[in-house]
Amino acid sequence: MPEDSTPPTELRTQLARFFARAWSDETLREEFALDPRAALAAAGIDWPAGLPIPELPERPEQALDLESLEASAGAALSTIGTVSCPTGCFSN
Repeated sequence: MPEDSTPPTELRTQLARFFARAWSDETLREEFALDPRAALAAAGIDWPAGLPIPELPERPEQALDLESLEASAGAALSTIGTVSCPTGCFSN
């Protein structure tokens, strides 16, 4: 039986929040583009070595709540580019 490649809920939440920050932080986007694993680690996200890191999705045009973003980040790693959220929908 193949191993489940869906990250746990907490990890999906962290990834969703990271992507939301990266949409409004050019430096974070550049760091992620150069070395995704290092950028995630610097943000306190311990991404499992055997799990592919999804590409940063395009900045969204429409609103998407955190729950939907988290589900998309975890359930659709290969199609995560379809996730969307408006500017500033998440704050630190």
